[in-house]
Amino acid sequence: MSRRSWAVARPYVLGALLPGLALLSAGRRSGWWFVGLAGALLLFFRDPERRAVRRPGVVYAAADGVISAVEPAEDPWLGGRAVRIVTFLSLYDVHVTRSPLAGEVAALEKEEGGHLPAFLGGAGRNSGYRVCLEGPDGRAAVEMRAGMVARRITPWIGEGEPVKAGQRLGLIHLGSRTDVLLPAAGTEVIVRPGQRVRAGVSPLARREDGR
Repeated sequence: MSRRSWAVARPYVLGALLPGLALLSAGRRSGWWFVGLAGALLLFFRDPERRAVRRPGVVYAAADGVISAVEPAEDPWLGGRAVRIVTFLSLYDVHVTRSPLAGEVAALEKEEGGHLPAFLGGAGRNSGYRVCLEGPDGRAAVEMRAGMVARRITPWIGEGEPVKAGQRLGLIHLGSRTDVLLPAAGTEVIVRPGQRVRAGVSPLARREDGR
């Protein structure tokens, strides 16, 4: 766990651990349930190091999880026609989001919305953050969507900041989905629904023209 992820996890972990210790000190065996929950929360907010060989023109996964959809979309930032690659994150997945390509954060936008369970189609309209990236391999947008439990996202980047492919963008609290949007023209998607991916490691697509 990194210092930044611990700062996010601390209220959740201590909120379970302290009542558990209090119950155990009073002789209540139910305290073990809270201690176990604190341990599970520590595991949930883990932030492992990721290293991979970067290849020009390759767009990498922004999140750990399972690809739940690859679908056409419209996006003004990407020039109109786009492709949306949706990753569903279960409670067992690392919830740190990473940049799919190298470039600069052209915009960081907080978007208000609902709080549907992340596995439902309508979760694409949940509240979250949208990160617009622009770099040598073209433009991309990353949408981090909160789920129905904690309903919070902590961004770790700012507008105008340079990022590397695989660099951490932020952390989604307790259940979510992450979408990567790319221009339809010149993009070859190389993942399919049902495929498991790892943030910053698994290739999602190739940009044929680098624009």
